[in-house]
Amino acid sequence: MASRWILAFLVVLLAVAPSAAQQPLPLDPGKAWKHKHSGIIVPATLAGTPRDRGMTYAPDELDLGLSFVVGDAAESLTIYIFRNTNGAVPVWFSQAQWGIEHRGNFGHPALAVAPVAFVPPGQKNESGLKAIYTPDRGGYRSTGLMLFPVGPWYVKIRASSQTRTPTELGVWMDTALSEIRWPKKIVDGPLAIPVADCASPLSFPETAKDAPRDEGAEMVAGLLGAATAQQRAKPTARSVAALSTVRWCRDAIIGDNAATYRQNDATGWYLLAAGDNGNGIWVGPDPGAKLLALTGKGQSAPAQRFSITLMTAAQDIAFVTQDRLPSPERVLEIVNANRRITSVATWGKKRKIGVYSEPQ
Repeated sequence: MASRWILAFLVVLLAVAPSAAQQPLPLDPGKAWKHKHSGIIVPATLAGTPRDRGMTYAPDELDLGLSFVVGDAAESLTIYIFRNTNGAVPVWFSQAQWGIEHRGNFGHPALAVAPVAFVPPGQKNESGLKAIYTPDRGGYRSTGLMLFPVGPWYVKIRASSQTRTPTELGVWMDTALSEIRWPKKIVDGPLAIPVADCASPLSFPETAKDAPRDEGAEMVAGLLGAATAQQRAKPTARSVAALSTVRWCRDAIIGDNAATYRQNDATGWYLLAAGDNGNGIWVGPDPGAKLLALTGKGQSAPAQRFSITLMTAAQDIAFVTQDRLPSPERVLEIVNANRRITSVATWGKKRKIGVYSEPQ
């Protein structure tokens, strides 16, 4: 059942992202490539390994990857850059770990270097996480992962080798990290601590149902989402300090690299992460209804309302509001049915908000 829900969810993601975004990234042979938003410069040869290709997965370089390969993938190293729209390094690192441990390419890999925090180039905080594995299938001796923030962006490095030991792979990845040219000024990322399972998983004794429509609250929620995206685009020392006190825990594994996560064992909301490149569904109290109630412009005694918001690289999509905190299965049912009520662009000069008169 979970596999079917996640597969359908991925279809929805493809529907909201322009197909043109999933295409080769233009590269000049033999020349370094520069990410136009972050200023990150990746040379054409990295840690002695030639660049093979680049691919985009979202428009306007919001999610992309550059691959460096030796021979017939005897050794491969890939640099991913994607936009920070939700979650945190521990969440997306956990998701990337799941991909290594469960997709079968490496059998049942054993941790050679357990997840450990490190200080990324140009920063002072241990805002990155790193892990290295010893595979038992596929002919590989080692495979590893790094993930860290660079301002409002995430950088992920994946490496695998059929010849290098885990220790040698770690050195190889560190060498690649040192050869990339990073922006001169980077706001330190928040401290990164690997996720652990939540002490008490959420329970959903009653099935959530659609709440009555409130288009005013829906519009306000969309505006608040755009404002939050703006804040993430400009991290400050103060905002980073606040995020450093947050501890993420994994509430439940849904299947097919989808899981729910919570901050500081919160019980009133959760993030449903799918894949490992930043696409997540925020589920919790409707911020639009809460703000209208506080300002006295909403209902005098507003009923509980819970939002479901899919956050992708370029836009947030809100789905039909619920009368109580919905279970992940209920959320995926609604998202897979594409019952959207608003959409708001979170990237670009035009922050267009769409309101749908009837849930799709």
